This record gives sequence, structure tokens and C-alpha cells, in this order.
Amino acid sequence: MVLDAARRDTEALHAGELATLVSAVQMRALEQLTPDQAWAFLSTLLMAPWPAHGLSALRACHGLKRWLPEVEALFGVPQLSDEPEPIDVGLHQLRFVQVTAQQHAPLPVRFAALIHKIGKGGTPREIWPSHYKHEVRAHALLDGLALRFAIPADAMALARLTIDEADRVHRASDVRAGPIAAMLARVQAVAQPERFEQLLQLCACDYAAYADHSVADYPKAARLRRALAAYVATPTDGLDDEAALQARAESIAQALRANAVS
Repeated sequence: MVLDAARRDTEALHAGELATLVSAVQMRALEQLTPDQAWAFLSTLLMAPWPAHGLSALRACHGLKRWLPEVEALFGVPQLSDEPEPIDVGLHQLRFVQVTAQQHAPLPVRFAALIHKIGKGGTPREIWPSHYKHEVRAHALLDGLALRFAIPADAMALARLTIDEADRVHRASDVRAGPIAAMLARVQAVAQPERFEQLLQLCACDYAAYADHSVADYPKAARLRRALAAYVATPTDGLDDEAALQARAESIAQALRANAVS
């Protein structure tokens, strides 16, 4: 249902809303917004029940290209998925943002969903549909966005975390306890539990934006929550950092094996 609704974005917009957006673009109003005003406008768009409607309307009247060229650049760019053919990154991002809205996600999650693949817009065509070092490009583009939008610290921190870690969450495996332990340390899952849960929510929504997937069926979130419980429960008194990480990895491996045979 989310996918079908996202495909009907422009048609679903009220004619008056679309006319207002077109007028704003024609008058160059969007480019004249202060960083605070620009963030307020983007926040309103993202927190709407159907944010893909507004993004598609902006794109239809060339406003997205002028106001958020980093996002516009994703349309027409292919990426691999478990579908038979590569998918369009821009269309996937619309679906991704829409899923976050369907899940009633907070603003930082919706913003991170919008921008976490922006580095793929700059991938050289000759290596499509691969996107080598898209994370590096994404951070540079996010730096530029921060000059035009007054992005709050929590939204910026989650966006950067998502750029760096989303693909690693997607690759989390029962047989890779060491990398999981290292990731939990790196993302400060114990010290920042709410942000870690937001990262898992983002990855679940990303997964659900693909055909025939749903948030409830995303397997990595439950796996990483089990891993975190084992990580926290591991005694590490008297151990240096390397030994403590190894002990936590062993605990995680045991927890994941136990779940696999239960």
C-alpha cells in the first residue's frame, strides 16, 4: 500500500497546494529562505502524513532541483537490490521517507531517511549500479546542506550515523559477532540507546521500502537488540578495551547461536 501511494504522489496533492509550490518556485521564494526558514519548511514537509506528496510536487515543478539538488540528483541513478533489476535511488528514497511517516517516526528519522543515500547521486556512471565510497560523498553534501538549512544537532547526528552505519546494520549476521560488537561500541549503543533505536527504525523502514517487504519482517533489528543485551550483560571488570570487546563479541556469538537453535 505504501508503494502504491508513493507512486500516486503528484495526483494525490490538492491542486491548490501544488499551485502554491509552483508559485513559490517561480518567485524564487525557496532560494530566499533563511536557514531557519528553510529548515522549518522542510520539517513541515517531512512531518506531513504523506511527505512523498510534497517532495514529488516540488520535483514536478523543478523546485526540488533548485532547492534540494542533492536529492534531485538521485533520480535516474540505479542501485542493486534483491529485485531482478536495479532500482531507482530517488524513487526508493520517496518510498523510504513515506514508510517513516507511516511508522509515525520523529523528525530526525525522517530527515536521515531523506538524505542518507545522497552520496549516490555523485557516483561515476561507469561504476553503476555500484556506489563505491558514497558515504564520503554523502558527508560532504551534508556539510553543504548544513549551510543552507539550520539542521538541529540531533537530526544531524542521526543523519551522519545513518550514512556510516545503515549498510552495516543491513549486513549484520549471526556468524559475525565481532563486527557486531565493534559496531555497538562505535555507535555508542549503550550510552545513546534512543539514537540506536532510531537507527534500527531507519533500517527497518529502508527495508520496508522495497517491494514485498515490511517493517515487521525486518530481521536485523531483533538480532541487534539481542546482541546489545548480551553486550551489556558481559562482565568486563579488569579487562582492557581490546579484551573487553573480545569478551562481548563472544557473549554476542553465544546469544545469537542460542537463538538460532531455539
